[in-house]
Amino acid sequence: MKTLAFLLLTSFSLHAAAQDYVLAEDRLSSGSLTLNGKQFSVETISRNGNVCEYGGTIKNRVSKDRDGCVVHFSFADNSVKLTIPDSAREACQASCGHNATFDATYYKMPAACSAKGTAAMEKRFQTTYQGKRYRDAAAIKQRYLNECDKFLDLTEWMRTLNDLSVSYKNAGDKAACRKALAPMDKWLEGYQPSYLYEDAYKREAAAAQFNLKQCSDK
Repeated sequence: MKTLAFLLLTSFSLHAAAQDYVLAEDRLSSGSLTLNGKQFSVETISRNGNVCEYGGTIKNRVSKDRDGCVVHFSFADNSVKLTIPDSAREACQASCGHNATFDATYYKMPAACSAKGTAAMEKRFQTTYQGKRYRDAAAIKQRYLNECDKFLDLTEWMRTLNDLSVSYKNAGDKAACRKALAPMDKWLEGYQPSYLYEDAYKREAAAAQFNLKQCSDK
């Protein structure tokens, strides 16, 4: 889902249905975990663009390699948590760039939030919006945001809020328009984006500022 995330097939066993597990709830980094029987691989990109790439074999929910990297796995219904003991952190860090890491919780992505699900939602939204059914268009974006918020990277999230605000504005609801933009406040004041998404950030930030003026009561 995230722009920089690697979308990888995962499974709890060789016979289980493939699933995607990705980093979530962090607007500025991305990553994916692949489980295939006892084998795993994980890839992440930090907010500064540094990469981790690591993989191995899981035995009794633990992976160890000859260089001393140790990874513990905790499985839940919709997530997998990777933990690295302090004693193994230096050895595991050899697979990562500066300040990058792969010990985190990875979540199963709902179908609606996948690339295919997002494309289908966007098609419905554009058709509805161009048909001037603005309240219905806002509802489409709001449902998507309700389900997929934590899987969106910063600029995807900003674009979704911009689309939502414009839909409300054209529906004649300036208060709802302003409310849709409010979560972006902290990202619009003094934030300096990484080179990885600087252009997209500036585009969405400018759109948000314009939309806010359009939705002002003044």
